[in-house]
Amino acid sequence: MISVGQQLIVAAIPVLPALVFVVLALFGRYLRESAQFVAIFGIATSLVFSVFSLYFVIRTQTPIDFAVDWIDLGAGGAFPMGVYVDGLAAVMLVVVCFVSLMIQLYSGGFMQGDKRFAWYYAVLNLFTASMLGLVVAPNFIELYVFWELVGLCSYLLIGHWFERPSAARAAQKAFVVTRVGDAALFIGIIMFWRATGTTSFQGISDAAQAGFIGGSLFTTAVILVFVGAVGKSAQFPLHVWLPDAMEGPTPVSALIHAATMVAAGVYLVARTYDIFVQSPAAMLVVAYIGGFTALMAATMAVTKKDIKRVIAYSTVSQLGYMMLALGIGSYTAGIFHLYNHAFFKALLFLGAGSIIYAMNSYNLTEMGGLRRRMPVTFWTMVVAGLSLAGIFPLSGFWSKDAILAASFEEHFYVLYAMALLTVFLTAFYIFRAIFMAFTGEPRTEGAREATESPGIMTGPMVLLALLSVVSGWVGIPALLGTEEGGFFERLVQLSPFADETLALEGHEFSYVLAIISIAAALLGIGLAYFLYVREPERAAGLARRFAPVYAFLDRGWYFDALYDVVFVRPALALGRGVREFDRRALGGFVSGVGSGTSGLGERLRRLQTGGAQNYALFILVSVLVIGVIVGAQYTFLVVALIALITLVTVAVGARL
Repeated sequence: MISVGQQLIVAAIPVLPALVFVVLALFGRYLRESAQFVAIFGIATSLVFSVFSLYFVIRTQTPIDFAVDWIDLGAGGAFPMGVYVDGLAAVMLVVVCFVSLMIQLYSGGFMQGDKRFAWYYAVLNLFTASMLGLVVAPNFIELYVFWELVGLCSYLLIGHWFERPSAARAAQKAFVVTRVGDAALFIGIIMFWRATGTTSFQGISDAAQAGFIGGSLFTTAVILVFVGAVGKSAQFPLHVWLPDAMEGPTPVSALIHAATMVAAGVYLVARTYDIFVQSPAAMLVVAYIGGFTALMAATMAVTKKDIKRVIAYSTVSQLGYMMLALGIGSYTAGIFHLYNHAFFKALLFLGAGSIIYAMNSYNLTEMGGLRRRMPVTFWTMVVAGLSLAGIFPLSGFWSKDAILAASFEEHFYVLYAMALLTVFLTAFYIFRAIFMAFTGEPRTEGAREATESPGIMTGPMVLLALLSVVSGWVGIPALLGTEEGGFFERLVQLSPFADETLALEGHEFSYVLAIISIAAALLGIGLAYFLYVREPERAAGLARRFAPVYAFLDRGWYFDALYDVVFVRPALALGRGVREFDRRALGGFVSGVGSGTSGLGERLRRLQTGGAQNYALFILVSVLVIGVIVGAQYTFLVVALIALITLVTVAVGARL
């Protein structure tokens, strides 16, 4: 049982960044450049509280759980609002707060001079608060509230430079595409609530085990929830928004890709894992969508010339790895990769931002020779690239190897082959980008004049580089002198589904599989070195020789073109048709009614003469008509009464 003070500390983790948003939204114009200090203080405090939560969960081996009724439906139940922090949530709180803190420190240099500097920090903190609220949510309704806030913040940040048409379009695209997944998630939530009477994760799981919901209805609801995760985590076929999201500021890209927006989808599947595992069909959908996405996005990254888009497709691919792991039942490996990925992916984006800050270009073909001019950026990006490629003993190796080993040992050989090929492609495309940017001679004046970024930017990069090396070591059992599994595995399984019926056993470390994985990565790095350092003309020659394949990969398998034909153009045509119908049919009808009413009023206006005799005559005629309608038996009485009224009126009028 936790105390009230402990409850307040845990509840303050998402509340503090939200308060920072309010302060900066109201007073940012006065704070200006000082807004970053308010923002950094808020997120740093949340990080301290997150570490406290992690310590409490480790020490007590019990989740932090409390809630109050938010919406009371009487006999229909209630929707609670509360906090649930187990091992999984505690790890995510620390990761989100730490990465957000590094990015906010870095942003002080990268965004310096921006005319909406304070607003940028305000939305950045709301973004972080939304993700933190999503992490601690104990039920679907509370999660969905923060889920939508995450989407709103991504729209605002991707479109931060909305004066650029490309940024405005990218923000709209991200908002619309992810709404498809959000709608599916909402329908799934309604199905669960209708069948079980609750939106609690634990309650739905218990109801499913008790048989209150099952069969095709249960599987459909679970898959709809997964579609929501597909939208947020940019998995096939809703992956098309993420590469375009690079139009936002580079620190925003780092936050979206490392700790917030796209991490939300994977976290949703992990958070509701005890529900997912009760549907083998849904688990297979998760696994194969993840495996296909990992390979597909890796092929798209090998031809990109925009350094941020290379890293963006890398994120789509790595999220596919995580979904693959969760789908085949390797819960710990999937979450372990999400945890490690946050550090080296944030570092890759900040490294790309450092290059962009130095030479104001995204294009790899305009770079070259930056290793001597930007040594800190170079070496930190090399560390991040090696970790992403899965080279021993960096952090990415341990989690990626766990996924590969699980897929092989669980006899998912097709998925294993896809994942292993993705390892090769990952190493190739990330070192292709590093070699093009940092080796050789400068290709442009911007590259020749580039200098290292200021310390406020390189400092967070060095810290993230350190974590890109050591963060994965918490998953190595040998370091702790135990055979019960690594510290990370024991921590994240402090969850309601880690019991005798749903606990998932880890896999022993396989030296053979590890050597195969490392060999695939080294082969990819070697090929990148050969094509882009030793004989760069070979790469250009291959691109020309296989031009159709190159174009297919460079244009993202033509998904954008396909969606444009199937969805965008018909939607625009429908919109134009509705507009014309409104303008001509409805508009004509409404205008006609208005014109008719105006004309009738104009004619009736002439009857308003101001003469009492005329009014008396109108009254007499009207009453005669009424008398005919009422009946002949009353006509005489009515006429006599009207005659009297008329005489009086005429007399008064004459008098006046």
